[in-house]
Amino acid sequence: MQIFCFPCAGGTAEFFSPLDPWFQTSPRLVKLEYAGHGRRRREPLYRDFSELAEDLYAQVKALYRPGEPYALFGYSMGCAAAAEVLVRMLRELPPPERVFLAAHGPFVKRELLRYQGDEADEWVKSRTLSLGGVPEKLRENRTFWRVYLPLYRADYTLITRYDFGRLALACDVPLTGLYGNRDIPPEEMAAWRRYFRGECEFVEFEGDHFFITGRRREVAELMRSRLRGEEEHGV
Repeated sequence: MQIFCFPCAGGTAEFFSPLDPWFQTSPRLVKLEYAGHGRRRREPLYRDFSELAEDLYAQVKALYRPGEPYALFGYSMGCAAAAEVLVRMLRELPPPERVFLAAHGPFVKRELLRYQGDEADEWVKSRTLSLGGVPEKLRENRTFWRVYLPLYRADYTLITRYDFGRLALACDVPLTGLYGNRDIPPEEMAAWRRYFRGECEFVEFEGDHFFITGRRREVAELMRSRLRGEEEHGV
């Protein structure tokens, strides 16, 4: 089984690498990369979210193995990316065994509602640091910010302009939502029920937006447990 992974804003495919020890065989993580990020850093950034979704769908379709089960895992902005790719997959491919969405409800985050992409870099840095995703040793590292600040700025612009109200998704694919208890309220995660009308569960973890950093074992074991159960029951 493959788990297609969609990173957070400003993130690269390597965001999911700390989970590797729990996914050495099956299921296996397939870490997707946004254009302009990570190993695709020389490619132009996306102009809009539709372009992002089409590009990632092309990646997934090329990597998909006919007849084999698969799952999707989106983190933060990756939730919207995974949902949009799922819309496209359901038109042509069998549905996934399960979708995992973490750290983002189906809304633009309140603090981004006023963001227009032209704010001072310090605002972008401040917000990014407040989410807890930048290691302490890199907080004042100029090289880090020179590389990643344009990515955060571009991705914040993408997700801010994305309209969840136009997400054309209504499916019975099982959903597991994961969130930190110091990040977003449970009802915000539960709003994904609008789009996932079958089995839904929402699991709270101790932590902030990047709760996965300190809870990677629990997250990995939860994912493996859910997917193993579906394999055993022939879902």
